[in-house]
Amino acid sequence: MPGDYLNAGKAATTRKLNKIIDDLKSDMGKQFLRSDELQEIINSLERIKKGEEQPKIKPLALYIDMIELIRKQATLPSTVPSMIHNAEVIYNALFLFDENTPEFEKTVEVFKVLAGDNGLVIKGFYYPYLFAAFSDKILYLTLVKVISPLNNGLKIFDALKTHAMEVRPFIIEEGAFLTYLLNMVSRLVSISPDTYGAFLEEELWKIKRSNGIYDIDPVRLAEVEKNVQKAALTVESGKNVLDTLELKGREMERIAGETQESAKETARTTEIYLDTKVKNAKESIIAVLNEYEAKQKEAIHLEKEVFLKQLFSEAEAELEKYKALAKTVTGSAAAEINSLSREADDMIRRIKQASDTDERLRDSTKKLKEDSELLERIAKLQVLNDSMIERMARMDKPAAAEAESLPEAPAVKAEAADSSPAAAAVSMPAAQTSGNGSPTAVTTTTARTVRPIPSVNPLLDRSVPFKERFAIAMKEKERRVAQGELFHEMFDDVLTAVMEEVNPYLIGPSGCGKTYMVQQIGDLLNVDLSDIGYINEEYDILGYVTAMGEYSESNFYRLYKYGGIAFCDELDNGNSKATVKLNSFLSNHIHASYCFPGGEKVEKHPNFRVVAAGNTDGNGADVNYNTRERIEESVQQRMIPIYVGYDNRVEQAILKDYPAWFEFACAFRYATDRWKEVSGIPAQGIFTTRDAFRIRQYMDNGSFTPVKIMNYEFVQTKEPEYLAFLKDEIEKRLRKDSEAYGIWQLFASEVDLVRKSGRKG
Repeated sequence: MPGDYLNAGKAATTRKLNKIIDDLKSDMGKQFLRSDELQEIINSLERIKKGEEQPKIKPLALYIDMIELIRKQATLPSTVPSMIHNAEVIYNALFLFDENTPEFEKTVEVFKVLAGDNGLVIKGFYYPYLFAAFSDKILYLTLVKVISPLNNGLKIFDALKTHAMEVRPFIIEEGAFLTYLLNMVSRLVSISPDTYGAFLEEELWKIKRSNGIYDIDPVRLAEVEKNVQKAALTVESGKNVLDTLELKGREMERIAGETQESAKETARTTEIYLDTKVKNAKESIIAVLNEYEAKQKEAIHLEKEVFLKQLFSEAEAELEKYKALAKTVTGSAAAEINSLSREADDMIRRIKQASDTDERLRDSTKKLKEDSELLERIAKLQVLNDSMIERMARMDKPAAAEAESLPEAPAVKAEAADSSPAAAAVSMPAAQTSGNGSPTAVTTTTARTVRPIPSVNPLLDRSVPFKERFAIAMKEKERRVAQGELFHEMFDDVLTAVMEEVNPYLIGPSGCGKTYMVQQIGDLLNVDLSDIGYINEEYDILGYVTAMGEYSESNFYRLYKYGGIAFCDELDNGNSKATVKLNSFLSNHIHASYCFPGGEKVEKHPNFRVVAAGNTDGNGADVNYNTRERIEESVQQRMIPIYVGYDNRVEQAILKDYPAWFEFACAFRYATDRWKEVSGIPAQGIFTTRDAFRIRQYMDNGSFTPVKIMNYEFVQTKEPEYLAFLKDEIEKRLRKDSEAYGIWQLFASEVDLVRKSGRKG
């Protein structure tokens, strides 16, 4: 029965009333339901329509729906009037105040179960007397819902309904009455239907006897009286015995009291003795632990000094070795370059002389081609040697000074550019990034400067074995590490993926160092790097043709044509449909090409690489990143996922001057992990590598006090219950005599203030 009956419109109700009257008259005309009772129902509806009579079920819309439902579902025509009558009886029992009955809509739901679609009345599970026996009709529904699905449900209900009315006077409380009936149902299920009557008769007899009702004949009653007299004599005799036992009981009670007092005194003495022993044992254990801890600290301090001395000694020896190697390589390389220059001049002179005859010219041209290939290979090696020589020669300089001393790439004009591979490799621009992660800016083709295609970067040249190129890259990394540069523990894997051109997709939480790692890779490989951000539209990749017919280049186009790393940060935050366009560029074929919107077919540069990053694994939003898109499967198949987490080694190096803050941060991160294990809810506001940089900056500059650092980095925006959990877990990880414990006390104080105020941190 549909609808909000309290708000049913009058016009709609009138239409429904006319229709049900017409339907009933039609059934009468077909002699489908011809009966006096049905005619009376039709007459009643006619009077209700004229306003001469009130409906027996209110509101009228509910009455009409009930009649229509019974009419459609009646299996026998003769049952329709009686079923309508039963529904009216049920209504009167449920709706004491008609439509003003409290919780009317909820009561309608109960009414539906009884008289509605496939209801209990239609199924035969309605017995008005048993229904009336429950003031809480939900209990009646509970009983019938248990019986109706059973194989012999109707037989059990028929047998039980009469029995229920017989035992109802003896079980007053409704809950106990329902429990008794459910117990009877479970027992009836296990026996044959033929024995239902005998079984229930026996149960009725038990109920009556438990309430003091017996059916006894005169003979048996006389026998009972005789037994009562005997019992009276026995009671008198027992009373005398009881008096004697009472005297003995008092004596035993006195003895037990004295024994209990003695036992209490013994227990008090034993408790004092054991407390003293435990206290002495605890003091002994604490003394031993303190002594052991002091010895361990002393041993660690000595081992640390020995290790540092050995480390500095080895570093100085290695530095001297590299200095000597740099001088040797510089001299050797310079001599080799002079020799190659003389050979080149001699080769040009021979070409001019050979132009006298065609035969000599062909021979010389062949020789020139062979010499040119040799020079190109030498140029590639020279670029690598020059880079290593220059960097090793400046090993004593600070990293910042070295970065400033690197020459900028000269502007190259098309007509004057040196087309040799060595010159092209040397003139490659340093790594560049957009720095904001926003959609890539584009420039139009108006007055476009012609730019030569750079030669392949030696570290990305597939003609050179990977192991040789990777070894050179690792030596450069080791040099930078010696100068104090920090590298994430996953740096080598990501670098390998970039050099192998397998399109790494870096998966990791915000602030773990993904972007910084990609910048380091671009700098180490000496290739252009552009952060094109997340991809919203295809023109972020392809560029577009303006209304004037000019092609607006994208950064992605320039990287594809001239070489460089296209960094797609927050790939899972972009438009998944636009991201699919990346598939055209993720192939690692050497001679791949693409026709951009301007009509130019561009061959992929050997230095071109795609690196992506995101906070999820590409399968859509999670609890912490609930706006992320699912990356299309075809894009994921063309990338290699690499998980990048937080690296404690990097954060320890960042906070090396503030070890107490580092120790507290590690305990804080452990506590957030424990929160996820205990509650199953991802932690909010976890400690990141970015947070470590900020703390060092605040402490170095003295810009924020420790109290403000604690509030801004660890407390604010967090729920009080979450902060209380972190407070307890962090305390378990810290020693009370450590400086980090003092920082924890500051954290605990701020947490207590938040909890006292009842607001978020």
